[in-house]
Amino acid sequence: MFFGAPVRSLDDITRLRRTGFDFGEIAMANAGARRMWWESGIINGGLGKLFLMAHGPLEGDPNDAGVLWNRYIPNLMATVDTLNRMSIRSLNIHLLTDRRRVSNLVLAEKTRALKEIVEYGRKNSVAINLENLSETAEDFEPVMDEVPDLGLTLDVGHANLGGSENKSIAIIEKFGKLIRHVHLHDNRGGQSKDDDLHLPIGAGNVDFKAIMTSLVSVGYGGTLTLEVKPEFLEAGRILIETAVKKAQKF
Repeated sequence: MFFGAPVRSLDDITRLRRTGFDFGEIAMANAGARRMWWESGIINGGLGKLFLMAHGPLEGDPNDAGVLWNRYIPNLMATVDTLNRMSIRSLNIHLLTDRRRVSNLVLAEKTRALKEIVEYGRKNSVAINLENLSETAEDFEPVMDEVPDLGLTLDVGHANLGGSENKSIAIIEKFGKLIRHVHLHDNRGGQSKDDDLHLPIGAGNVDFKAIMTSLVSVGYGGTLTLEVKPEFLEAGRILIETAVKKAQKF
């Protein structure tokens, strides 16, 4: 597996190269970030062993189809344009598809929008991966059926919120072969966005051993972003590497 961390500046890239991480996940949060990276001259493949992925902007009001079409999808397309210029081939996106929190009408619009952005990504050689927020595996099923080229980003911290148990393993069991990327961070459970603490690995109650065992069981060998503060990256990588090695023995 390949280990990386979020990137918001050129200094972050320098730090990851110095500490021996495999990749950086660039935060393309807004037009300002897109402009900075567009003008940076950075090209994926020109950083030695370090490669780059990207994380797109937030969607805004998840029940407003006007925001979806007039702001979010244009922002995603502009992000894809920037990634194509930088030779970055993977984009992680947020688009809430939780049937408990999004109306059926807007869900239908989101499915149509996902088809458009996946096709736009395909034309620009950028794979689009949908990240779980509060969704269950069942929430993803109709979306993945309708948008077959869409991949998933499993966020194990988000999966630990909004219920009595972590939803990661159910998502892995249902969609293991469609998972293209994984976000790792810890929390203590809870029901709100405020409980999404992004604690160091092992500082909360996420069962990383069970999750990594489940990922290994479906043959996952891809990218893992440690979404924690820089000072906790190395310790987190060691803990996850240990969990992976133990899982591979069984």
